[in-house]
Amino acid sequence: MIQLNLDLNYLTQYFEITTQRLNQYASKSIEEVMELELEQGNDYAALISSAMQNPQKLAKLLQLMDPKNRYLIIRNLSENDLDKLIPYLEQDDLLWGLRYFKVDKIIEMLNKLPTEELMSVVLQRFTLKDIFLLMPTEEMDKFFENEKVERKDVMKHFEALDPSELERILVEQFGPVMKEKNQEEQLKFMESLKDDDFTKMLQGMKKRDKVDLMVSLCKEKPKLLEEINPENLTNPMRTMEKHDILQCMSVLDPEFLIPMVQELPPDLLQVVATQIDPLVFAQVLIDEFPDVLSKIAL
Repeated sequence: MIQLNLDLNYLTQYFEITTQRLNQYASKSIEEVMELELEQGNDYAALISSAMQNPQKLAKLLQLMDPKNRYLIIRNLSENDLDKLIPYLEQDDLLWGLRYFKVDKIIEMLNKLPTEELMSVVLQRFTLKDIFLLMPTEEMDKFFENEKVERKDVMKHFEALDPSELERILVEQFGPVMKEKNQEEQLKFMESLKDDDFTKMLQGMKKRDKVDLMVSLCKEKPKLLEEINPENLTNPMRTMEKHDILQCMSVLDPEFLIPMVQELPPDLLQVVATQIDPLVFAQVLIDEFPDVLSKIAL
C-alpha cells in the first residue's frame, strides 16, 4: 500500500465525503473505497472514479504538485516501469539527472553517441583545431593512413597554402633542393609520390601542419570525423567542469539523453524521475500504471 498525504479538503468538498466517513476509510486503497461506496449505493465511487481518469483532478486529489508524493509513488515502480517513465521527462530534467555521474562517466557516454551528435556537443566549446592539437601524434598518423583520406582532397589543402608555407613543408621533408622548384613544380612533385611515400610525407610533417591539414580535410568532409577515435574528439572536455559539460550537452535531443540517465542506479533514477511534471505524471499513471493507482491509500 502507498501512503500519501492526500488533499483531504479537496476530497471532502469536491466529493462531498465527510471527514467522519474519510476516517472510516483510513489505510484503505482508493479502489477499496470505491467498492465500499458502491455497496452503499452512493455516487462517491463514480466521482472518485472520474478523478482517476482525469489528470487535473487526479493531480489535485493525490497532491502530485508535492514532490514528496510523486517520490512515494515512484519508489514503488519496478526498474522496467522506471525506464518507461524517464522518456516523459523534459530535457532540463534529464540534464539535471546527469549531474549524478562523474565527469569520466559522462564523457564515456558521450563517446558512444553518433559522431554528428558528439561533435555538436564538443564544438559548443572547442574548435577542430583545439581538438586536434590535443590529439596524440600516433593517432594523427593513423588518420593519414586511412583510405578514406583521399589524395585529391589533401592536394587541395596544399594548393591553397601560401607558397612560402608549401616550400617550408617540402624543404623540411626533402631538403633544400625543393627551393629550386616553383610552386607548380613542387605540387607536381607531391603528386608524383607513390601512395606510401605520400603518406609518409604527411606523417613526417610538424604537428602544427598536421593539425591544419586535418582541420581542412574534416571541414571539407565532416564524415572523416567518424574515422577518428571518439576519445580523441572528447579529450578537450576533460579540462572542463561537470556543469559546463552538461551545459554543452543541452544541444542533444532527449532521445540521446534518456539512455544516459537510465544508466543511473534505481535509487537515483527514482529521484530523477520525481522531477516529472505533475500533470504529465498524472496522465502517465492513468495510462501506464493503473495497478499503481490501486495501491494508493486514503
